[in-house]
Amino acid sequence: MRAGMEVPRQWAEHSRLVLDKATLADPAELAAVIDRLHRVWMGREPIVLIWDAPDDALAMAESITDAPWTLDAKFLFPHERLRFLAFTNNYDGRDGELRWWWSHKASRRLDAIEGGPADVILEDGSPAWIDGGPRRPLEGIDQTVIHGESADMGLAAPVPPIVPPSAERLADDQLAAVAEPRGAARVIAPAGSGKTRTLAARLRHLVSQRQIEPLSITAVAYNTRAAEELRQRLGADRATVRTIHSLGWAILNDAHPGLALIGEPQVRSIISGLVSVPRRANSDPIGPYLEGLDQVRAGLTDPELVEAERDDVPGFASMFEDYRKRMYGRGRVDHGEQVYGAIEALLRDPELRARWQARCRHVLVDEFQDLTPAYLLLIRLVASPQLQVFGVGDDDQVIYGYAGADPGFLIDYDAYFPGAELHALETNYRCPPAVVEGAAHLLSYNHRRIDKSIRAAPPPVDIDHPRRPSAPLDLRLEDGNRLAESAADLIAEMLDGECATTDIAVLTRVNSALIPVKAALIEHDIPTSDLLTHQSLQRTTLRALFSWLRLVQGPDQMDRHDVLEAVRRPARGLTGLARELVTARRLDLEKLALITERLEPKQADRWARFVDDLAMASQIAAGGDAVSTLAVLVDEIGLAGSARTLDAGRSNASRSSHLDDLIAVRRAAAIHPRLDDFESWLRDVTAHHPQPDGVTLSSIHRVKGMEWRRVIVFGADRGAMPHELSTDTEEERRVFHVSITRATDQTVVLADAARPSRFTKELDGSAPRKEAVVADAPRSGLRTRSSRHVFTGDQVTLSGGYAGTVVAVNGSAISVRLDSGAELIVPAADIHTVGLPEPAPSDSPDAQLVEALKVWRRETCQRLGVPAYVVLHDATIEAIAARRPASERALISVPGIGASKLEQYGDDILELVAASG
Repeated sequence: MRAGMEVPRQWAEHSRLVLDKATLADPAELAAVIDRLHRVWMGREPIVLIWDAPDDALAMAESITDAPWTLDAKFLFPHERLRFLAFTNNYDGRDGELRWWWSHKASRRLDAIEGGPADVILEDGSPAWIDGGPRRPLEGIDQTVIHGESADMGLAAPVPPIVPPSAERLADDQLAAVAEPRGAARVIAPAGSGKTRTLAARLRHLVSQRQIEPLSITAVAYNTRAAEELRQRLGADRATVRTIHSLGWAILNDAHPGLALIGEPQVRSIISGLVSVPRRANSDPIGPYLEGLDQVRAGLTDPELVEAERDDVPGFASMFEDYRKRMYGRGRVDHGEQVYGAIEALLRDPELRARWQARCRHVLVDEFQDLTPAYLLLIRLVASPQLQVFGVGDDDQVIYGYAGADPGFLIDYDAYFPGAELHALETNYRCPPAVVEGAAHLLSYNHRRIDKSIRAAPPPVDIDHPRRPSAPLDLRLEDGNRLAESAADLIAEMLDGECATTDIAVLTRVNSALIPVKAALIEHDIPTSDLLTHQSLQRTTLRALFSWLRLVQGPDQMDRHDVLEAVRRPARGLTGLARELVTARRLDLEKLALITERLEPKQADRWARFVDDLAMASQIAAGGDAVSTLAVLVDEIGLAGSARTLDAGRSNASRSSHLDDLIAVRRAAAIHPRLDDFESWLRDVTAHHPQPDGVTLSSIHRVKGMEWRRVIVFGADRGAMPHELSTDTEEERRVFHVSITRATDQTVVLADAARPSRFTKELDGSAPRKEAVVADAPRSGLRTRSSRHVFTGDQVTLSGGYAGTVVAVNGSAISVRLDSGAELIVPAADIHTVGLPEPAPSDSPDAQLVEALKVWRRETCQRLGVPAYVVLHDATIEAIAARRPASERALISVPGIGASKLEQYGDDILELVAASG
């Protein structure tokens, strides 16, 4: 109704909502009106909309040309939604007469005649109502009811009566979710609760019992395998069941016909033509750019922020759009562009958007918890304006936070899909009761989650079956060095007990932790299925470790390349000098010691300590024992500290850390302690060809949705679970939960008895429930430094004048002893500064050092053939000259310096700083 018009008597008592120019101009107020109208539409609630705006206020189709990364998953076109909600199930009385627009539309689409005892008279002479509300059966109506969705498609198919879904093989909670009359619903489906069965039954119910046209339904499966499984169960085609990428690909091809997909080699070629990066042996300078592309396109992150937060993608921000233009110019796109490009096309082309919205009036989403911001945005764009999305997932299985997945997408489901009905599956049919109980205890320590009840399914009738293990959840704390041997012995027992190799999986937090497990299984002649390769031993710290091993085994015949590698790790500020002074291809300790005579006193002292370290380690290595030799190199000479420093530049724990690599190699040495052939043996192990029917060895992140009879969770140690690089203990707990719930018969958790994970005590609820908290601790104004890792002994400051020393690090909880003597426990994100304090605004860079650094940068650029910004930005040079870092730890705290820059240029920079003062 227009403002000032008399409201018809039958609506006089109903609530009213005003739409005027002020509301249309105020985004917050407009959003509130849209949300209210959506809930009214979902609930078929009578309401009077007072129209006090121009008639054509919603007529123009919306589009935007902004880059998708400037948006978030909550974005939708407001006028598009408002136009639908204002007219789809409402009488239009702005002209003084009530008009039902569906009658007019149906007369054209169905060759019907407006009027009669209902809305229209169909071709066969029967009257019919046209329903514009949410699609569901309506009771108490004598005439035929045709839903507007059918009428839009030119179909006079009547809405069928209420028919419950087939209850075959469905539990009560699954049946309730499948039968949900609303189109929008959130189904929380814990591990092993039958989510795929529920999703398949829901899709079958919509098509068979509810008789919704398949062409208006899209089911989005987690991956290609899951999509194919759904298609086979239902006999559905690829237009109905898709992965998120195949949905994006179809939309993108609709917008840009003739596009072809390219693989990673072609992607790398395009990037190489757009950026200049140093090429180094055993390194992958393009890999970080691939990760950066994912951060922008899947996580909807600003390219400039990606470049600023990393130190290994110089020029990324300016490259991003050039990369995309070059792809499209060649008629090609890569894997990540399927979703991102589809979003861009939908944002820019209203007609394209309308076509796909007609095909996605009913959307079902599997593994909802794994959606990134871009994936969720794509689903909302095609499901708009109805937003009838049936999402199945589990907030307790959100483990891809580094890619943008967030439990908030499920926790706040109603904010993304207003009026959605909430369902929960409560029975874990996969895991034994002990595992279900342990998982429940574990998850109860998380605070950001949906409260839920999870129970185990009743035990099978054959409860005394001899193959069933006596301890379904078995926690074993053992000697850390023998942990891999213990895993192999346990697997051998399982195989003797009628298990097949394909029934068993060994799961670890990071991939490199699998190295000793694979080694132990090969020694037992047990085949493995894994992704380890010779590249697993090529990372920075391991390259240094193997150089040290070769040097100390042959101190009279040392290779120049190994000397140059060893002198860099641990860092001594001697790399540049070593390149100049170590010229012979073969050297010995005596020749290395003579180099001190050509150095200044400080440099000579550092070089002498390097030679002494080589001599000391050589004496240990003479005994021929790999275990003791590695212990000296890692603990005494300092490769562990070097690894920690390199890890400090990491902003997330999505991959193995340098310290993880060292731990894995040390555990492997316990299996094969002969030093003389340890390296060649280990390289053979990692290169050993995997077998498809072998024992599965995998990181936890790769096994979502999979299950085995027996699962060994290997290395549930402090520093690994939760991973010490993670700043989100709750997500780490979810990762651990995923690992223990992959087993149908038994889960064995193997942990180092000397440093077990805090999660091991949470399995039975015996761990403390709350960290100590000081009530008056400062909570406001704390600044996040997520890319800076914190170690025991670090000097730190907190906002509000608090300062102190780190006395303990437990996951992301940091214990700080304040200068006053009191102790605080704070999240890692609340650390304001680490190590050296940031320079005060009045501090000025050392001009002489700035000039020396710029001269070095110019020479380095000429040597590497790269632009200046690839080496160091001017701002980073000035920060170095102001702080004058004297160690790697201090250098990595400088903005613009991360693990990559530290590895490439750290020694040179520290040498320049030392020489300048």
